[in-house]
Amino acid sequence: MTTTAPQPAIHLHPQRLRSLPLLDKLALVVDAGMVVLVIANLALILFDWAFSSAFIQTGFATYAPAFHDFYSRTIHDDFIFYDLIFVSIYLTEFFVRWAFAIGRRTYHRWFFYPFVHWYDLLGCIPVGSFRWLRVLRLVGLAIRLQRLGVIDLRDTRIGATLIKYYRIVVEEISDRVVINVLEGAQREIDQGSPLLHRIQEQVLQPRKNVLVEFIADRLTGAAEQTHRQYRDALGRYLSRLTDEGLARTRSGALLAAIPVAGPRTLQLLGDTVRELGVALVDQLVADLTVPAHRAQLDSLIADLLSHANVEGNTQMDTLLRELLIEILEQVKIQVAVQHWKVADAAGPAAS
Repeated sequence: MTTTAPQPAIHLHPQRLRSLPLLDKLALVVDAGMVVLVIANLALILFDWAFSSAFIQTGFATYAPAFHDFYSRTIHDDFIFYDLIFVSIYLTEFFVRWAFAIGRRTYHRWFFYPFVHWYDLLGCIPVGSFRWLRVLRLVGLAIRLQRLGVIDLRDTRIGATLIKYYRIVVEEISDRVVINVLEGAQREIDQGSPLLHRIQEQVLQPRKNVLVEFIADRLTGAAEQTHRQYRDALGRYLSRLTDEGLARTRSGALLAAIPVAGPRTLQLLGDTVRELGVALVDQLVADLTVPAHRAQLDSLIADLLSHANVEGNTQMDTLLRELLIEILEQVKIQVAVQHWKVADAAGPAAS
């Protein structure tokens, strides 16, 4: 009976490094060097913290007095100096990466980089617990390698946990930022700021031709479909109107009083009006759908839009303002949905 060897939980794909751009390869090399540096730095911090204990110092003084004297006088007493050497390297690497991010337009604004990599910046503070934020550099490197497909940690417990909570943090922070931006836009629109005017001038007006084409297409299509559906009902309606109108007029009463010919004349008149009305509507719908008449229809719709968008049209401004605020409110509702909770409730199959 043969047994299959268990597959490793961490999957490596180093061949994907070959397809990376040169700058990305250099960035990964720098990342690897920084990881070695961070591990050495954290090990030194941990050792110095342990060396502060009298018990540890006594042990070294007893069994390794030379090392105790060297470390105590050279490093422990001036630990902040040596830690600042590490910090200077971290800050140099941070600002170089920031410059590359600006040059490559990685983020929407040049000043976004420190906010995205806040843990790198805070980890440079050589005070107490801030130093331990440097371990997040290891997490950041693992996530970058995961995103590039060089390694796959999803099958490991720690990798799945890191990826899960990384997504949660990113989604929660980005959702809060987007909602704040949308609320600010709603306040500006509601207060009648220039934003509303810019939307009209820079968004709607340049797309006027597209709007005209859209409205004309929908108008002709709706007219053709609706007329086919209600053509017979329109004929009956016109016939009923004719009969009721003739019954209320003196001329109709005189015609109805003529023996034999009167009722037939009224019926003929009603049929004529019905057929004439339906024929007129048939011709109107046909004219709307004829390509030769499309220019006149587009011109009419464009005039209507221009008239509705004239400056000082408070009714149009109010309608547009309420429409934009409600659209932004619906976007906020969608953004506020915690997708990580939905995926978590759906179970592993959803992710």
